[in-house]
Amino acid sequence: MKSYVYDKKSIPDHYRAHRIDSLNIDKEEDGVEKKDFIWKMGGQQGQGVESCGEILGRVLAQEGYSLFSQRLFASRIKGGHTTIALRIATKEIATIGEHVDCLVALDQETIDLHGKEICEGGVIIADDAFKPKWEAHTGRIFLPLPITEMAKKYGSMQMKNIAALGMSAGLLGFPETPFYRFIAERFAKKGEAVINKNKEIFKEGYDTAVAAMQGVELGKLAVPEKKDQLYLLGNEAAALGAISAGSRFMASYPITPASEIMEYMIKVAHKIHGTVVQTEDELSSVMMAMGAGYGGVRAFTATSGPGLSLMAESISMAAVAEIPVVIIDVMRAGPSTGMATKVEQSDIRYAVGSGHGDAEKIVLAAASIEDCYYIVQEAFNLAEEYQTPVIVLSDLQFGMCKQSVPAFDRNRIGIRRGKLVTEGLSELDMKTKSYFHRFEDTEDGISPRTIPGVKNGMFLSTGLEHNVFGKPAEGQGDRVMEMEKRHRKFAAVSKAIQPFTAAHEETNCDLLLVGITSTNGALEEARECLEAEGRKVNHIQLRLISPFPAEELRPYIEGAKKVLIVEEDLTAQLREQFAIRFDCHDKLLSLLQYDGTPFLASTIINKSKEVI
Repeated sequence: MKSYVYDKKSIPDHYRAHRIDSLNIDKEEDGVEKKDFIWKMGGQQGQGVESCGEILGRVLAQEGYSLFSQRLFASRIKGGHTTIALRIATKEIATIGEHVDCLVALDQETIDLHGKEICEGGVIIADDAFKPKWEAHTGRIFLPLPITEMAKKYGSMQMKNIAALGMSAGLLGFPETPFYRFIAERFAKKGEAVINKNKEIFKEGYDTAVAAMQGVELGKLAVPEKKDQLYLLGNEAAALGAISAGSRFMASYPITPASEIMEYMIKVAHKIHGTVVQTEDELSSVMMAMGAGYGGVRAFTATSGPGLSLMAESISMAAVAEIPVVIIDVMRAGPSTGMATKVEQSDIRYAVGSGHGDAEKIVLAAASIEDCYYIVQEAFNLAEEYQTPVIVLSDLQFGMCKQSVPAFDRNRIGIRRGKLVTEGLSELDMKTKSYFHRFEDTEDGISPRTIPGVKNGMFLSTGLEHNVFGKPAEGQGDRVMEMEKRHRKFAAVSKAIQPFTAAHEETNCDLLLVGITSTNGALEEARECLEAEGRKVNHIQLRLISPFPAEELRPYIEGAKKVLIVEEDLTAQLREQFAIRFDCHDKLLSLLQYDGTPFLASTIINKSKEVI
């Protein structure tokens, strides 16, 4: 079998790197240092594109690099175009960035669709069966390499991704040894023969790319210090947050892009003495979680927009019965099934308004993948302290994309169970049936709570309006008292949680940028760029949507000359929350995007310059 590992003298011309506008390569200066590097691979679902990105990301995270990944794939089980992108940096990053430095193409479609994303001087590594559109990729380096032939040589077409991984590592100048360690771990269950084959094809791909580049320097990243960090999905961070919060019960129904939360919980449930139930539908999942919450167990479910719709009646019941339950909504593009594998933030209005009647609740929004861990812990505390459903908003970009984050501080947020009474209750008067005053009218609107089994803590719980004992009651006095009590308790929520993050404490600025969930990274990069140009810009990322923290936000809104609210939906649902509370509508501006793709920092920068 022919070997494709070449030194610079023997490598065939058709496997050498060449610029698309010229066969001459201008050698760059050695030692050019880059601040980040964006690598992207594309092919058909099932070709190992995602696993290749996973290996590259995991290895580089262990080496101390900061990473942010992005998956784009078709809404089908197998087949269809898919890509994985990885931004690699030495400083902390929170968005995928722009202008790909290295594109690895396992099919022609990847070149055709994503070749335009390559930066000037960037590289296309492609199977030698594919060709670029020359006029479209001028100034880029094309590197045709025998990816398919290598896989055939080692007896499995599934190994194309490992060959391409080796080529990528060689091109980017990363050391080989950490990859060999990871390959050994990943294929440990398949035996030494499989491990060795994968190491060999990785090595062959690595050496081939190095030789083919003929010493061309793309620029190098500085070698970072190793640090204690994790590389994980926002969904995994949310699951870990639930575990750290003491939750030991999850009921859920699979739905993209939230399924990984349940999948992770299933993997670790036996280690934490927990239970995960895959229910027949979303209605069942939230009702089971509510039942567990009523019984004193910290319980939750996870879903996306269509599932949240099915939970509306149950959310209303949890509100009136004052049952703690946490619902994680990983938003995706709607309406209906919409685009199940594309990002959007169009559940804001529904999360706030779901549940018929005056069914008030708490709605939170994670500010980062790291925050997915912490805000879920806060959600469980708030659910029990305020005896209410809590909806935590994430989105597909957070949920299904990995990022390197500092190791979590498990002691940052303690467990708070609110007014939970477990002992010391006086004997019940069975003659008058004066049960425990579960729904007692209190100054702060929060009643004492017991759970089944607490001596003398008997009460009724129902979706009907009720008196202080929980017995159904439709009299005007009981109705008004209970309605006002339930409403009153939400007044202090914005003091119990950090309602938003702000880049600067100073409230006066030329432009205030506002966003939720995964717009955070692009907004921060836009702010930093605008400030570097001398503009006075601030950035707020909301963590509390309902009850809306209007008073805490007021100084920032009043201090800004313009407010640009950036959101991924058509109908400006986030701006709507501001417009209801603030009458300065002329300076509340929107930047909307609803094509299923995340915001780029350049899009925000261009709009910001337009409105300043």
